[in-house]
Amino acid sequence: MKLIEIRVIFDADNIKEAQNQIINILYEFGISGVKIDEPMERNILDFYRNEQDFVSNEYAVSAYFPDNAYTERRKNLILNRFKEFFNEREDVIYNVDFYSLEDEDYQDSWKKYVFTEKISDRFVVKPTWREYVAEEDELLIEIDPGRAFGTGTHPTTYLCIQMMEKYIKEGQSIIDVGTGSGILMVAGDKLGASEIWGVDIDESAVEVARENLNLNKVSEDKTKLLVGNLLNVVEDKKFDVVIANILADVIILLLKDISKVVNKNGLIILSGIIEDKKNEIIKIAKENNLNLIDEKIEKEWVSLCLQA
Repeated sequence: MKLIEIRVIFDADNIKEAQNQIINILYEFGISGVKIDEPMERNILDFYRNEQDFVSNEYAVSAYFPDNAYTERRKNLILNRFKEFFNEREDVIYNVDFYSLEDEDYQDSWKKYVFTEKISDRFVVKPTWREYVAEEDELLIEIDPGRAFGTGTHPTTYLCIQMMEKYIKEGQSIIDVGTGSGILMVAGDKLGASEIWGVDIDESAVEVARENLNLNKVSEDKTKLLVGNLLNVVEDKKFDVVIANILADVIILLLKDISKVVNKNGLIILSGIIEDKKNEIIKIAKENNLNLIDEKIEKEWVSLCLQA
């Protein structure tokens, strides 16, 4: 089957707002699974100096739909809708292009946009299809992001790993709530955690996490992966460090439960929090006798470290 890729390149005074509005317009036409490109900073581009594939230097949103009898009509409707939108936004400049591709091209096309990346002082995240030799002091994580969120390149993930690198000590027990790809469990292993649990309500995410743990040679003797709600699967167990890189609204719902599985004086590392939700989460943390000891903020995303 052939597919059509629509790629909207843009610039605006408020990038995040324009980006979200473009995505919403694509959703109006029944298009899901968008790909977002952002310019890479100079130091990151230097890190990719050995890469031969395309590196983004512009803001863009791409999406895909089937190439069929309705393609030309859909193209015209989409173009008219964007023209209408951008006429209302004098601060935005843009270009909309369509490309034809084969389905098999689409299946792997996203891989050329995923690179090896240094995400903290020591951690480097490498997709399985890239080549990279780690420096002596670097901690290398191999990841296959094909079926779950969490490659390390999003601020929610690397802020969380930076916080883990700062606070996790060798020999501690940790649990990753909403483990997704398992990247945070692997990071915990690299930092010397002696017991590493992961829990997720999505069974397929747990399977992907298991694959990535095996890929990084994390010992099965010190790991446990569970499917289900936190308190239902953990029961009376407590941990030195609880990690949760999930949506802020989910953290708000789970924070009371999370506080029940952390040891006295233990730490809770939270990420996935949009800046507007930070104060609400800190307020709920205080209500559950959790004290804020550190925070990191980047690109409107926040990671918090709490102590029980």
